[in-house]
Amino acid sequence: MKVVKCSLVAFIFLLALALMQNTANAAYFQIGDNPLEVKGKFQARLSWRTVESEGFTFPHVARGNMVQERNLALIEFNQTLAKQTDTTAEVKYHLVGRFLYDGIYDYGPKAFKDVRNSNKAEIDNFKKDADVWEAYVDYTKGPVFFRVGRQNLSWGETDVFRLLDRINPLDDTFGGSFEDLDDRRIPIWMARGTYNLGNVGPISSLSLEGFLNPGMGDQKVSPMAPFGTPYAFPAPASSVPTRIHTPEKTFNSSRMGVRLQGVLADNFNFSLAQYQTITDSPAAVVTFDPAAAGGPVFQDLQYKTEWITGGSINFFEPHIGGVIRAEVAMFWNEPVFIPEINAPVLFGDYRTGDIPKKNVLRYMVGLDRNFWVRTLNDKSMFNVFFQYFAEYYPSYDDRMKIPLPKFPTGEFMKQVRYDQKLTMIAFTNYMDGTLTPQLVIAYDPRGSWMYIPSIQKFIDPWVFKVAYYGITGKPDVSVGILRDRDQASFTISRLF
Repeated sequence: MKVVKCSLVAFIFLLALALMQNTANAAYFQIGDNPLEVKGKFQARLSWRTVESEGFTFPHVARGNMVQERNLALIEFNQTLAKQTDTTAEVKYHLVGRFLYDGIYDYGPKAFKDVRNSNKAEIDNFKKDADVWEAYVDYTKGPVFFRVGRQNLSWGETDVFRLLDRINPLDDTFGGSFEDLDDRRIPIWMARGTYNLGNVGPISSLSLEGFLNPGMGDQKVSPMAPFGTPYAFPAPASSVPTRIHTPEKTFNSSRMGVRLQGVLADNFNFSLAQYQTITDSPAAVVTFDPAAAGGPVFQDLQYKTEWITGGSINFFEPHIGGVIRAEVAMFWNEPVFIPEINAPVLFGDYRTGDIPKKNVLRYMVGLDRNFWVRTLNDKSMFNVFFQYFAEYYPSYDDRMKIPLPKFPTGEFMKQVRYDQKLTMIAFTNYMDGTLTPQLVIAYDPRGSWMYIPSIQKFIDPWVFKVAYYGITGKPDVSVGILRDRDQASFTISRLF
């Protein structure tokens, strides 16, 4: 009861603070020669399962049970320290504090209280966070731009799933694929710079950009949801100890790369990129060590670096009245899972496994188009974004698997040589742009769907959103792996 009371007091305090302003306008404070801008949001999201848990999902959650009571606060500070002139540079800073707390482990269903009680230290650390989320300084002088600090950097053109956009790690622990990509990226400490070359022949706005996230410090990686939390991948409880390994603290483990971008013939926006990053998912290998404390067999999950070479293009096509987008990239030496190699112990071969690697070709073609449907909305157009994703393994091995178990046999899911997905995002606006219904769909032709209908209402300074997150289809295909995680959500945000 103490936690509930503390949460209620905090909520009342934040609500009272928010109500002191009647609009979402930022606050300004005069500090030195330039004002300090302060803005942010408070947000609470409640989600309920709409289907019964099945398969290897743990813990079992009944339909109608709460699976999320997430409270989020973001407080942002911006200030320009010096303005650019003909002889001086512009300098400004950006700072964001992020505070997070999920209450289901304290006052949610008994199943999640039991998860916390059985793994108190990890869950107590997982359920809350207070962090300097973003913190960087910008320097601009003429054609030179430089940013150093904790930040996000996206080089991609895609929605729902990412392709070239692999620089920052993703957080799948508080909503998984149900969350927007922009909300899942985890800022990392890096230095990035851009030099604008101007017009070069038929190319305008040609620029060269580079970044470095040094590998000598603690590298941020995409976190894994702890076993028993609502968005963890389904898996049976294992008695084999699991160890997680981040890349070695050397320069060779750095995230780093360069990109060249520009506009060709005043219509074709293109980019070419080459960079090294850290894989979102760790590579799994089974280690056999008879002399080790705790048992002779361990499951080691290793985050590996990989190089990516690719490019993107988008342009307006007048014949169809829309924007065509495309991305293509080769992922060099990406870790894959072949049980006979990664886990020979499973086949009676008592030795430590190895991590095989394969090149992977991934690409996307998209179409963005706006059009009128007067019978449904005679004041605003419908905005529709289509995307086709594909990946292909040139040197495919038919033993390749996805290291997730099928129910009830426990055998690993198959990794196909050629995989594809289609996505669509459609939305429009009513009531002078304050009411936005939206539909997001992701489809895998092998037999799985994800669909997210939502409606959002803005009443300055409040934002209310109701959404349904549904998955259906085969349980061993793409998004269908989480087919028993359907949920309804209600989100309330207060902007300031």
